[in-house]
Amino acid sequence: KNSKGKALKNGTDYTVSYGDVTEEHKASEPVWFTLEDSWLKKGTVTLTPKEESGTFTLPELKRSQKAPAYTGKFIVEKKEEGLRVINVVPLETYLCSVVPSEMPADYPLEALKAQAICARTYAVKQLSGSRLAEKGADMDDSVSFQVYNNIGRDKRTDQAVKETAGQVLGKEGNLIDALYYSTSCGLDLSQKLSEEAVFCAFLSGGGEKSYEKDEPWYRWNVYFSLEELTQMVKSGWQEDFGAVTGMEVKKREDSGVIGTLEVSGDGGTITVEGEYSIRKLLQPGKTPVTLQDGSDAPDLGMLPSAFFYLTPEYDGKKMKGYTLTGGGYGHGKGMSQNGAKHMAEAGYKCKDILRHYYADFN
Repeated sequence: KNSKGKALKNGTDYTVSYGDVTEEHKASEPVWFTLEDSWLKKGTVTLTPKEESGTFTLPELKRSQKAPAYTGKFIVEKKEEGLRVINVVPLETYLCSVVPSEMPADYPLEALKAQAICARTYAVKQLSGSRLAEKGADMDDSVSFQVYNNIGRDKRTDQAVKETAGQVLGKEGNLIDALYYSTSCGLDLSQKLSEEAVFCAFLSGGGEKSYEKDEPWYRWNVYFSLEELTQMVKSGWQEDFGAVTGMEVKKREDSGVIGTLEVSGDGGTITVEGEYSIRKLLQPGKTPVTLQDGSDAPDLGMLPSAFFYLTPEYDGKKMKGYTLTGGGYGHGKGMSQNGAKHMAEAGYKCKDILRHYYADFN
């Protein structure tokens, strides 16, 4: 009952196993762990609910649904940095807490089913070689993998998981990279947008046929002064860089996303590679990102996407900064979740949606 310990509250009777000992406990008995706990001297401790629907809650763990309840087993291990807690749960049950956390449960059922298949494909692929294997886990519960149990389960997302049970996306016996993100800028698998002029024309066009065309994130813009850009580079990349004097897109992928951005300054140039690094470097500060409906984007800690082009702004003949005209929200690979929503609203079925975003599967 140490105030510095971690508690697990229980929704059903459960067992606690450590070493060769298994103890029976009632639901009314919370479990407290400290680094000095005698249970942990035996190695790992496993807590198993007596009922399949039984849950454990970590009161100190806060998510969008406050303190979430978890089904399945809990394994607790003592490590140098503290206590490691691992939730062991069947795949299909896991997905029931992933889908509502990754896509709003009030989206059309066919979009939710497409999300369930993508999430299952991603999860199964992780099972064959996760970067968390050394920690005894397949995934964590964050955006580093898939968001798990941030939002509670819902009957509609449970239905989407159930109706697609076991379905994954593959080609020639291998699982594809079933990535997904929030909102596309109107991408089409048939387009080649690596040329700067072609991409600028695409992003400036009407986009009347794009499924996401009415989404606030579909188009956005933000202005950065050279002074702001200088602070971004100094704080996020190179402290002694000097004043920024210019930026240039050096490479775009076929999708139009910027692959390489070059920033010039008094001290030379730096090359920033990869959409994530570019978005992190150009983190909006005092100047908010303006969405196409006129609203300000929430603070994302990074630029909404790397689908943008640069327009230099001048005060007379002196350049003062850049306007970034962009579109979409997310990395731009795989399925646009808001695109899936609007396709489903237009009557497309789950497989139609997946075929639109992942042409390369069977």
